[in-house]
Amino acid sequence: MNAYLAITKQEASNKGSKLYRVVNGDLQNTKGEFYRQLIKEYQADWKQSCIWYEQRYEHYSTKLHDTLGDSRCIEFEMASISPLLIGHGGVSALETSLMLHRIYGVPYIPGSAIKGVTANYCHCMLGAENPAFLSDGEYYEALFGSQDQAGYINYEDAWVTPATAESALIDDVMTPHHQNYNSIQLQRTDQQKASAPRDDDDPVPLPFLAVNASFRFLLTCPSDRVEKEDARQWLNIAQEIVSHALQYEGIGGKTNAGYGRMLQADRRERE
Repeated sequence: MNAYLAITKQEASNKGSKLYRVVNGDLQNTKGEFYRQLIKEYQADWKQSCIWYEQRYEHYSTKLHDTLGDSRCIEFEMASISPLLIGHGGVSALETSLMLHRIYGVPYIPGSAIKGVTANYCHCMLGAENPAFLSDGEYYEALFGSQDQAGYINYEDAWVTPATAESALIDDVMTPHHQNYNSIQLQRTDQQKASAPRDDDDPVPLPFLAVNASFRFLLTCPSDRVEKEDARQWLNIAQEIVSHALQYEGIGGKTNAGYGRMLQADRRERE
């Protein structure tokens, strides 16, 4: 089962399909049930066969190592310690979105998201202690690049591990209390007299999909400006920053509410 297709376009043109009816409001209060059924079918499909994903998972890593050499690649596993929401604010017919691989239908973390949160952590946290890690510093530019030059490190997509792919999707819910007030558009004159939020406003439960799984992170150093011996050092530095950024800042949506925290798998096992 491809979960991406199931929440975007699978049988979307069939007016009798549950996705079509949920999106068009024909079925009231059933979005949560739609997600629960989707998760159930997703898990059942994985129980039958996941060998194909294990093969693609290993091929992805092997190809990078064979192309660049082991000294220019580093991989490590990180596990969720709170629900993960990647692509939560994306366009979706179901109000909330989730980043799922379009071909394989499994959760993944884009390399651009990993690089972004790591670069921000580097500038804000490490830069406060050492100016070389600020956005215009030499270490920062080596790790992340600049407008004029690419950095040494490539931040590859993080794939969900085969061992946790089956149970990766979970259902969650948020309950906005002031939906009418929060939807006010200031440029619209007909909404300028809308009532202020009140304590007796009715909460509106909003079900959504989240992720709880382990992911394999891959960092590479393909730059010919870096010798093999130095490449390993830069990769170790990048790994440490990625690990700390995801542990203390989180990645994805709702990080202020505690979502998106991750730990390196070996550290989680020790704790």
